[in-house]
Amino acid sequence: MGKTVIVPHPASVVAEAFLEAIVWGEHLVVWQLLSTDGRNHVLAAGSRGGLDSVLAERIRQGTSSEAEMDDFLYGLVRGLRVDLSGADLDQIELGPDTISNADNSVSVLLHTPAVFHEEPWLVGMINLSSVGDAWLVDRLDPRRIKS
Repeated sequence: MGKTVIVPHPASVVAEAFLEAIVWGEHLVVWQLLSTDGRNHVLAAGSRGGLDSVLAERIRQGTSSEAEMDDFLYGLVRGLRVDLSGADLDQIELGPDTISNADNSVSVLLHTPAVFHEEPWLVGMINLSSVGDAWLVDRLDPRRIKS
């Protein structure tokens, strides 16, 4: 009998690229992998944190200067790293399974290897939705999930 090959869900591939972009500080890749909802979410969070609303709108529309965009994205990556600060970024792995949600989105679990118990420690999840033929990130949810 042949070997069983497990093909990851296409959303998992995007989630892994998003996580790698956070780890390596690839701020432009982080932005490219965000859905419109994801971009709106991070811009709203930025506005709550003091981002000028006019600048936020220029970023949303793609009319900000390169320096403005870079500053915002560097801050975004720093914030995403803070969201994951309870875990060693180099140790975070994607869970083997994805969770299909009622709205046709997918959640990919993030965990670190077990240290004090048998199960891996759950760091959070990356929520993605299908946009056309692609999967894009809607949100990084760093909250612990109770099973």
